[in-house]
Amino acid sequence: MKKAYEKFCRFEELLALILLAGLTILVFVSALMRTFKHPLNWAQDVALVAFAWLIFLGGDIAVRGSGLIGVDLLVRKFPVGLQKALDIIYKCMIIAFLGVLVFYGARMVRTGWSRKIVALNISYSWVTMAVPVGALLMIISTTISLIRRIRTPASEMVDTGKARDIG
Repeated sequence: MKKAYEKFCRFEELLALILLAGLTILVFVSALMRTFKHPLNWAQDVALVAFAWLIFLGGDIAVRGSGLIGVDLLVRKFPVGLQKALDIIYKCMIIAFLGVLVFYGARMVRTGWSRKIVALNISYSWVTMAVPVGALLMIISTTISLIRRIRTPASEMVDTGKARDIG
């Protein structure tokens, strides 16, 4: 199971990289073509779909790598046991919030299925689907981090001044 998850993580990172590179090239070429009076009418819609998915895939990559910004100036002064407890509480709150995103995002996908992106002739739900799928991926990553935090004794938590996540 661990190897499958690691392969999925590598695939997700590769997909995010491809989306970022493709989005960058597409926006540049689209601006260039507009300059020469030959606009790419579909480019904005493709960029919208790519950007939505990139945001949520990138969010999961950031959650997994502890690349999120943390304001812990005050928390770092607490005893390590309290730091661990607060970290567990924060992770549970994050999982709950992401659960709300999955729930309402899925509703958004269902209700918007008939709305079309005209230039691409696809449902707008392909854009909104990034919300519940990305949130679900972040729930998985946060849960893995939460389990690691629970299993790690507070005395073994090392404060490097960077992200406090071990995993």
